[in-house]
Amino acid sequence: MVKGAAYLLLAALILGGLVVHWFGERGRELAMIDRRLGAIGPINVPPPATRPLVAISVPDRMAPLLAQAQLELTNTTLRIFVMSVLLAAWILLLVAGPEATVLLLIGLPLVAHSWLSGRARKRVDALSEALPLYLDNVRQLQGIGSSLSQALERALADAPEALKSYFAPTARKLAMGAPVGETMQQMADRLQVPEVSMLAAAIRTNLRYGGSISGVFHNLAHILRERVRIRRELVAATSEAKVSSRVLITMPLLAMLLLVFLNPAYLEFFASDHRGKTLTTAALVLEGSGILVIRRMLRLQF
Repeated sequence: MVKGAAYLLLAALILGGLVVHWFGERGRELAMIDRRLGAIGPINVPPPATRPLVAISVPDRMAPLLAQAQLELTNTTLRIFVMSVLLAAWILLLVAGPEATVLLLIGLPLVAHSWLSGRARKRVDALSEALPLYLDNVRQLQGIGSSLSQALERALADAPEALKSYFAPTARKLAMGAPVGETMQQMADRLQVPEVSMLAAAIRTNLRYGGSISGVFHNLAHILRERVRIRRELVAATSEAKVSSRVLITMPLLAMLLLVFLNPAYLEFFASDHRGKTLTTAALVLEGSGILVIRRMLRLQF
């Protein structure tokens, strides 16, 4: 059963690689058509030196995560990743058997998603901590006569790099004359970060109904500082539980390594016999499920 599942997963991965290759070839054909159409256009427009990398469309649930992690998935990146996984799965299938291949094909996406979530969480936390100070700078610039779009753009000069990397594309749009409310709402929809959504909603509401935007920014900065303070208190309160969870996760792995070091023959049954391999697979699946459950229990969202 495990062997059949391994071959089915490998076949699905090969099919995915072929689909990615087809999309790449299709993109090259469209780029060639664009270059030919550009050749018959105005003579004074020089052709691009290199073909730019175009981000591919991703599912709606993955798009905000990639935006928060500040990563773009291109055809080249996806093709390299799929081919690397195919090569690793093929080598592992020949060397270690179908059980290890199943674990690789199941565990690798989980590890990639966990790494992506961790990267996005760190960057969003840095953005949330820098946003109140940025709003204070916007208020000061408005106090000396700058418009809202000018203040949002100029305040980035003194902003931390964590905030500047997120707001730089929006600032370029504002410098080109884009509407403030729509531009901020587009960034909020792309990132889906609560703090940015609150900022966009405050700006759109003020532009629609009027009033002092300086007071709105003052209250919003106070709310964001309180959110950061509460988040830090929650992290401190759950630090003991996180240490306990890491100990529980590490203990089985350390026990296995200790058994291998003290008595290597003890694990021959789990490495050679098919029943032992099945038990090893079940143990690893249960270990991974426990890790996911503990991470879900300790996830802080408010």
